[in-house]
Amino acid sequence: ARRGAPEREGEDMGGSNAVDPQGGPKRRTRRNVNQNLGCVYCWATDAETGQPCTSRSAEGSNLPYCERHRREGDGAIQVLDHPEDHGVGKIVVANIDLPKGYKFVYWGKRCRWRGCKGEDRALSFRANGGVIDPLNCEGQQLQFMACPGPSERSNIKCTDVCFGKTYDTSLVGREIETSEPVKKNHQLLQWYGSKEWFESRGIPRTNVGTEAHPAPQRKKKLKSATEGGRKRKAKGQLKPEVGTSGQEHVKPEEDVMVQLTPKGLLVASDLLEVGGRPFEYSIHRLDRERRFAVSQAFPDLGSAEEVLAVPTFQCALGVDLNPEAGIPETLVQEEMNRLHMNIVMLESEVYSQLTARGFFCDSVDPLTGCSMHSRSGSRYSEVYSAHKLLGYQILEANGIRMIPMVVHPQFGTSGYPVTIFSTAPPDILHEVLQAATTQAALSVGSGSNLRTDELR
Repeated sequence: ARRGAPEREGEDMGGSNAVDPQGGPKRRTRRNVNQNLGCVYCWATDAETGQPCTSRSAEGSNLPYCERHRREGDGAIQVLDHPEDHGVGKIVVANIDLPKGYKFVYWGKRCRWRGCKGEDRALSFRANGGVIDPLNCEGQQLQFMACPGPSERSNIKCTDVCFGKTYDTSLVGREIETSEPVKKNHQLLQWYGSKEWFESRGIPRTNVGTEAHPAPQRKKKLKSATEGGRKRKAKGQLKPEVGTSGQEHVKPEEDVMVQLTPKGLLVASDLLEVGGRPFEYSIHRLDRERRFAVSQAFPDLGSAEEVLAVPTFQCALGVDLNPEAGIPETLVQEEMNRLHMNIVMLESEVYSQLTARGFFCDSVDPLTGCSMHSRSGSRYSEVYSAHKLLGYQILEANGIRMIPMVVHPQFGTSGYPVTIFSTAPPDILHEVLQAATTQAALSVGSGSNLRTDELR
């Protein structure tokens, strides 16, 4: 059996079939994208025919590419020198019209961040699995994607699908797909990070699109005081305000009392502290929609009559977690590592106490979006959950390294959300959470700088 990750649920229906002359599984294509389905056959497009490769993926490899296309690259794209600005270096251009959802693999050697030779091109791998270093990997085209300039936007996105085990010594990879259709000769652009990335290297950030190889342009959002906006204001919702970073932040209306209406609220904690960071939680009953989403994420729940949700939030210490805020990536990553350690310590205590009493308990791992303890199902969206349960605003994604974010009414985009689920009654759940919070506040000092990628 190959070690690559399977296709997402729902993509194994439809598509065209082709009989394998050597026997074995039939080669099938995806429903809406002319690309091989699954990992048995190569994902690449043949440059000569413009059709999916008919070869099987290399035997024993983690990557869904045949030997030829791993060596030469996917025929759907090509690497060129920038025709006008030599400072940009190389760019990646589509050879054919690519539909939304066309998949690639960003692959390379797995290594720790410290000591990574190609750090400027490295991409994060699995939790505690280090990074993917594509340096000196012949046929790895995606490492040459340019960063969108000030008036341009990214047209690809990174998913959580990884190829290879956490500490694999073979070549590993992570799935990347087009986030919108990309026309032939247009560029594929990858978001590198905030302006700090360029400033620290002495590189000016410029637009990279040309007449021959265009880049997608940013869409300007125009806001006006419409009747609908006044109605939302009257209901006490939050008003977006453009800050110095150019992103929207949430600010309560000064002339209207903000009244968020959480769904199924049973208990709301005071503002507490864990590991030197402000911390709060609330306990909620779930409506039918949320209950279904939880059952999909935690298959071991079975037919439990009632499951309570405990959305928790920590506030980052002096750091805005929004990639567009201009905070150096190293500082943001160190703080996020710390926030992750804090919640893991607290959640482990809650899990131990509740399961010892015979109740189901599990949490959403903030690094993967999947269950921490029980059998994993589908990924659970903390952002969408906070919006549905608490009424918090969502800051939409902008670029490959930024995902949608929750805007907390006090913490803003410095909030770090993790949700705990349990079948315990509200009083017992609240009691255990209070005890675990007190213990975590005493156990975790505020000066530790231990990084989770060094816990190996």
